[in-house]
Amino acid sequence: MKKLSVLALSVLFISGWASSNASAEANDASDRVIISFKEDIDYDLLEEMGAEIHEEFDAISAVSVTLPNEQLVQTASNDSSIEYVEENSIVTAAGQTTTWGYRTVKANTATSLGYTGKGVKIAIIDSGINSKHPDLKVAGGVSKVENSSAFTDGNGHGTHVAGVIGAQNNSIGTVGVAPDSLIYSVKVLSANGVGTLEGVVAGIQWAIDQKVDIINMSLTTINDDQALRDITQKAYDAGIVVIAASGNEREKGLYKDVLYPARFPSVIAVGSVSKLNKLSYFSNYGASQELVAPGEGILSSFTDSKTTSNEDYAVSEGTSVASPFVAGTFAQYMEAYPHLSNKQLRETVNRVAFDLGVKGRDNTYGNGLVQSLQTKAALFPDLKNNVWYTLPIQKNFDRGIITGLTDGTYRPDATITRAEAITMIGRALKLNKTNTNHHFSDVPKDSYAAGYINSAYELGYIKGINEKEFRPNDPIKRGDMALIMQSAFKLSGTQQAGFKDVPKTMYYYDAIQAAYATKVVKGYADNTFRPKNPITRAESAEVINNALK
Repeated sequence: MKKLSVLALSVLFISGWASSNASAEANDASDRVIISFKEDIDYDLLEEMGAEIHEEFDAISAVSVTLPNEQLVQTASNDSSIEYVEENSIVTAAGQTTTWGYRTVKANTATSLGYTGKGVKIAIIDSGINSKHPDLKVAGGVSKVENSSAFTDGNGHGTHVAGVIGAQNNSIGTVGVAPDSLIYSVKVLSANGVGTLEGVVAGIQWAIDQKVDIINMSLTTINDDQALRDITQKAYDAGIVVIAASGNEREKGLYKDVLYPARFPSVIAVGSVSKLNKLSYFSNYGASQELVAPGEGILSSFTDSKTTSNEDYAVSEGTSVASPFVAGTFAQYMEAYPHLSNKQLRETVNRVAFDLGVKGRDNTYGNGLVQSLQTKAALFPDLKNNVWYTLPIQKNFDRGIITGLTDGTYRPDATITRAEAITMIGRALKLNKTNTNHHFSDVPKDSYAAGYINSAYELGYIKGINEKEFRPNDPIKRGDMALIMQSAFKLSGTQQAGFKDVPKTMYYYDAIQAAYATKVVKGYADNTFRPKNPITRAESAEVINNALK
């Protein structure tokens, strides 16, 4: 394990990344516009307008172009086939004014458990990465900076971000939160820390095309650019976790929320906190703040133009530094829960964040301080390993019978509805899920369970509460579950369970006896079955798994 306290090289205090030369680069791209089409890109129309195409963004049917004159920009805006036209605005690195952070997010615990982001692809959309740095491994990359084909780093910003995420667990420098992740350098900022909307959109498009898992953007703009909003949404819809710095403009008092792109709903906005878990003096905050992470005095890999060495390190601060802590943490969770979607992972990481400020989510700290994995992962984040339900749930998951809930949990102790129970049984028996012969008025035709309920009814496995109602959203009782299991799995047996709360006069008596005889169900230690109690999600998984043995 590396020692984070080692600081053998010069400490740099950086107040900002954009130098006085930035304006010249900005002017070179200021004549360009982003044109988004309602349908496919209309190349014939672009040719008629004399447009010079610089970049194509297929994901949002848009292009970056230069038009011969200003009048054509207005003409394009009025064309019925065009969704919008917007200026190619300028974005900048979320400036670092000058590393306890690794331990504060408890990455050391996750590493000891074996979660290092192995195999997770992370695109760092920034100033590039020094791929020759001995503490970094760069899997690939691209440059979207004009007249710069290499994705190396002439600024240092991207290299610093890369180190927070993926500095190698070796004998030098620092260690990243996810040292075994696959880092991709997507260069969109010049050596002066300045980039364009066109470059950032192109960089995100590249990341989508490469099917990365996570995008980190330690950059900000004050503009709500539609093209940037659209492309980040496309990335999110493609299953990518998109993370961005909240911005370092708090002291100016000009903004009531985080900056863009962090403010977009598809993006996880990350603010910065100090060693005292207080919001950093520079960190933006607001309603869009989702998480916070360490962002002051963070040591990481660097590129210093004043040296000839590739072994530079620097201590910096800013939301630029906080954002990669969150990106690395998501890589750990992706490794641990590869079957969870980006939306489920987002809810999971938010749910386990360490609450700061007022109780619950707030505008200052969002959901709280990001936290790495602290226990060996079970199938779902809220399950335990090596308990009675572990194997049945895993088996049913492997069979495609269960998928968990939309927030990434399983909730083993929660009740299961009648619709959910029939869906699980239907999947287990491969019933026709597209059956449209509807029999119950209270089962919506577009319900996920409708086909299974229709099929199970026609096969005689289930009955309604009455002729017209099934009550799909009611919890299913243990006695009723036994009755359905007996019918669906053809259970029979003569062994008498003798449960004291299951009288022979009850409609489910024979079913419980048969299910018990075939070891599909169990009773309780007090010789009860509790047939009127709702069955839990864990119990239903065990019952179905027993029936399939």
